[in-house]
Amino acid sequence: MKSLDISKFRPKKVTIPPPDTLDSVGAALWNELQSEYQIDDPGGRTALLSACRAESDVVRMRSIVAADGDVQIDRFGQSQPHCLLAAIARSEAVKRQALRSLNLDVIPVKEPHKGEH
Repeated sequence: MKSLDISKFRPKKVTIPPPDTLDSVGAALWNELQSEYQIDDPGGRTALLSACRAESDVVRMRSIVAADGDVQIDRFGQSQPHCLLAAIARSEAVKRQALRSLNLDVIPVKEPHKGEH
């Protein structure tokens, strides 16, 4: 009897490209998560988009804080934390919530290695 090669019946891996509105940082996170988890439902893509936008915002704001310093002097000569530090914390919270809503703590979708059943 001839052995049947079932690998040709395996569904093709289709990744959804990142939206044009994402910058390179957000697009990189999108591609990384899409390649691992293949998020294709509308709700999942919306949550993923929120996480990617938040990641872009965090990276952009952190570069500004790195250039300006964590502490600034206000008009009264008092040291104050950089005003973007609070916005960074909020964006990181948005990212965490969006990723948590995707339930990504499951095993990623990967093709089995040759020789596995």
